[in-house]
Amino acid sequence: MRYVLYQLLFGFLNAISRLPFWVLHRVSDAFYVLIYYVVGYRKKMVLKNIKRSFPEKTEKEARAIRKKFYKHFTDLLIESVKSATLSQKQFQKRYFIVNQAMLDTYYQEGKSVIILSPHTGNWEWVFSLVHVLPYKVYAVYQRLTNPYMDAYIRKTRQRYGAVMIPTSKAFATVTSATEAGEQSLTWMAADQACKPAKAQWVNFLNQDTTFHKGFEALARETNQTVLFLDIKKVKRSYYELELHVITEDPNVEPDGKIVEEFARLTEQRIKADPAYWLWSHNRWKHRREG
Repeated sequence: MRYVLYQLLFGFLNAISRLPFWVLHRVSDAFYVLIYYVVGYRKKMVLKNIKRSFPEKTEKEARAIRKKFYKHFTDLLIESVKSATLSQKQFQKRYFIVNQAMLDTYYQEGKSVIILSPHTGNWEWVFSLVHVLPYKVYAVYQRLTNPYMDAYIRKTRQRYGAVMIPTSKAFATVTSATEAGEQSLTWMAADQACKPAKAQWVNFLNQDTTFHKGFEALARETNQTVLFLDIKKVKRSYYELELHVITEDPNVEPDGKIVEEFARLTEQRIKADPAYWLWSHNRWKHRREG
């Protein structure tokens, strides 16, 4: 029965995704009113996160960022649905890397790369870029507990050729590919909260923050170039992406430097456009002892 219900849901989402953007934006506006004014989804936590991250801002300014975040958040929801049927030509107009040649150069030099991005702008559409990349693309993701939702997410994200790998298998998969001589590009959104036992602590947005160390360990093990993907929202459902080098030789960097640089670049993007980060994530649920 659950399978039938989920198939009906996915069919409905697929039908919705075929609507033009101007209609979907009206749907997003309606969702915004529902989520912000009626449901109040995580409003207190979002405001608390913003105020702690920007202590210099007034109450009015913090609330304005929160309101703008929720408008972006509902746009992000409809953009995620739209991605199921959006054509490659439409993607190219709305989502592209301005310095794409950097990746082409690394590929020609025989280098594999790891790309790190924060949850800013629209990170879900990264999968649309696979067809313009010369690499075999691995995308690291957190496996969902619901098997039907997990299958749907993998299907929509892999339709352009990315290979989805759960976080638990990322290290083994990428190191094996490297040992086999494969040139690959591994992408991951790397700014989620991390359990303190496995974390590196960084001063991020004016507070002690946990960051995963796994991507730095993976870069050192495979000796891959590490890049930061800066996702900038230009206007509604239009994004420009730019690559920045974190390191071309991870094994010469001091321990923790790659994580710190990723955190710094993420903070830089958030400060440039505060409303477009995922403030509804409980980012500071862990506290540093002492």
